[in-house]
Amino acid sequence: MGGKVNKEKKGISVASLMLNTFFVLLIILAGIITIVSLSTQDEGVANVAGFIPYSIQSESMEDTIMKGDLIFTRVYDGETLLDQDEIISFFAMEQNQRIIKTHRILEVNDDGLMVSYTTQGDNNIIEDAEEVPPGDVISVYNGVRIPKVGYALDFFSSKYGFLFGIILPMFIFFIYQLYVFIELIVEMKYEKKKQA
Repeated sequence: MGGKVNKEKKGISVASLMLNTFFVLLIILAGIITIVSLSTQDEGVANVAGFIPYSIQSESMEDTIMKGDLIFTRVYDGETLLDQDEIISFFAMEQNQRIIKTHRILEVNDDGLMVSYTTQGDNNIIEDAEEVPPGDVISVYNGVRIPKVGYALDFFSSKYGFLFGIILPMFIFFIYQLYVFIELIVEMKYEKKKQA
């Protein structure tokens, strides 16, 4: 009989540990999303200690960078001459909207007075229509990417994703911890009565 109770307690303890680990990871994820959101500047770019994370939204850089990947880039200082073949993130106009693209530099155009960059996505047939001036370059890709995590970041950054993926599970975790706390108090009172 005592062995069965110990196995049940051990099973509950393992399940509790797994649940607590899950919620700690969820809290860390919520913290990361909060830090990225709070560090986003007016131009819609998050700068965390000199690095800018991007969730890739298109297939234009496949097979180097895949749609849904989370990449990390380092902030561009605006002065350093970039090299051919570097991958940069930059502001561009598309359908009368200012967007951010991440493409490879095909050619550095330097006439001695002005510098610009001709860019193209690795998966695109033609180069980008507009040359990129240094003032539109946001950051330079440093080769760090996490496959498919961009999808999760996009979901958790959305209104519903944050509510159902972060807030609701944290609320459930709070209720669960409250239940465990009350259960512990009841058990302590029971043990105290038993000893008296």
